[in-house]
Parts: sequence; structure tokens; C-alpha cells
Amino acid sequence: MESVGQKLRAIRLQRGLTLEDISAKTRISTKNLQAIERDDLSPIGSSFFYKSFVRQFAQQLNLNFSELAAAVQSLTAALPEPLMPGQTASGVALPTVPALRSRRRKGLHWISSFTSLMVMLVACSMLYSMWQNSRASLQARISGFVSSFTDHSMGQGRGATASNAPQTSPPERDSAASAALAASAPAPSAPFRVELSAIERTWLSIVADGQETFTGVLETAETKVLEGHETARIRMGNAGGLNVVFNGRAIGSLGPRGQVRTVVFTRTGYETFEPAAAPAAHLTLVPFIPTGE
Repeated sequence: MESVGQKLRAIRLQRGLTLEDISAKTRISTKNLQAIERDDLSPIGSSFFYKSFVRQFAQQLNLNFSELAAAVQSLTAALPEPLMPGQTASGVALPTVPALRSRRRKGLHWISSFTSLMVMLVACSMLYSMWQNSRASLQARISGFVSSFTDHSMGQGRGATASNAPQTSPPERDSAASAALAASAPAPSAPFRVELSAIERTWLSIVADGQETFTGVLETAETKVLEGHETARIRMGNAGGLNVVFNGRAIGSLGPRGQVRTVVFTRTGYETFEPAAAPAAHLTLVPFIPTGE
């Protein structure tokens, strides 16, 4: 009975084909084709590749592979089982790449832990230093805020005390202003200064040291100044239309709007006079005597 290699060689020669012709069509090297014709599987070393090569060889010779299947199976039965990846011929598995990496990680585990610990210590030291610096800055800011808040509160308290002072009526205010100006008046040798600013259109008559210096209408936003006189008498037709400043101190208006006022200024203060009421006219009653006519 012919073997697989003998049968393939005989049919090849009958058809007049060379091993080079079969290699050109199947892309199988001539060395492996020669080994197949000798029934030598050692150069191939794998039953899978041997069966594939024989199948391609038989197709080029128009030979049905089923006629060779039994003989091919008997030849490949003698070949050893292929090794699994990572397995040696003795059956001992070689360590895989993941296993080697795992061992390497275990060996370097303590180094990474130590490095992490050092990094954490350095970070904690930096955070503590930053916290100390920010704490000092925060304390300084809080101290400044408290100081400014205290000063502001004290200023508001003084303002509230001043605003809560009892309000006086115009005559009382004039008297109080006169007393205050008299107390703070300059020395007798110093002249006084009166500034009259018109809030509304106001008629004025000013007599200084016995001489009339101005008589007329002071228009809105106009200002009249008296300075360097011993005494001054000012008569105004609209007391509420003037804003008066005496020796740098604002007095305000010297009466209601539309009313006539006379004010006498001296070095030590001023005094306001209201116009006297006009006396009632006397009527003579003439008795009616009937004439009898």
C-alpha cells in the first residue's frame, strides 16, 4: 500500500509537474513539499499545517483529499500534541508576563508606599505653613475691622445724641443762637462779617454805622456782604427768603417767609425786632338827632 507521500509523488510525475510548479501555485516551500513526499513530518512539526499542505498538494494534482484522509490521520497521530502558550515540553508552565509584572509590583510596593508617605508629609507641612500665615493676616484684618467698626459706632452715637437734642421754636432758637454767638464772639477789637444770600427775591435796607449802604431788591441767588463795621441794621421785607451767615456761622433765616423783620448786628451778636402792630383808628360817633321835619 502506497503512503501519502509516495502517492502524491507518483501522480505528480505522471502529470509532468515539478515541485517548483506546485510551490508556485500553493506558496508552500519546496523543502516542505519534499518532506511530504518522504512522509517526513519533522520539518513541518504540526499536524494542522501538514494536513493543510497535503490538501493543497492534492488539489493541484486533481486528487480528492478524502482518498488520503485515513493515511494522513495515521501519520499525524504520531506527532506530539502542540504545547499550550507558556507550557514547556516537560509540562511545566512558564510564568506569564502578567505574573512577572505582579511580582515586580509586589517588590516595588513598599517603595511606592514610602514615596506616598513622604509626599503627604511635605504637603501637610506646606498646608500648615500657609494656614499659619493666613491666620496672622486674618487676625490683623479682624483687628482693623473691629477698630473701624468701633469708631464708626461711636461717631453714629455722637450723631444720634446731637440729633436727639430737643428742638426749639424760632424765638428760642434765635435767643440760643444769639447767646452762642455772644459767647463765641471775637474780641471787641475785631470787626464782624455778615453774609446775606437770597433764597427768594427779597427787599433789603441796610444801614451801617448810621449810613445807608444799600436799599433795593436782592434777587434769588445773589449775595450781599457786610464787613468791618461797628453796627449794622438790616431791614428785610421777606425774612424767610434770606440765608444769613454771621462771622462764619450759619444762622439761616431770621423769620417766616413774607414777613418783615429788622435785625441789628454788633460785634458781640445780633437781635431781631418784629414790626409793631399798627394802632386801631379812633372813630367819632355823631349822634343822630331827628329834626321833626
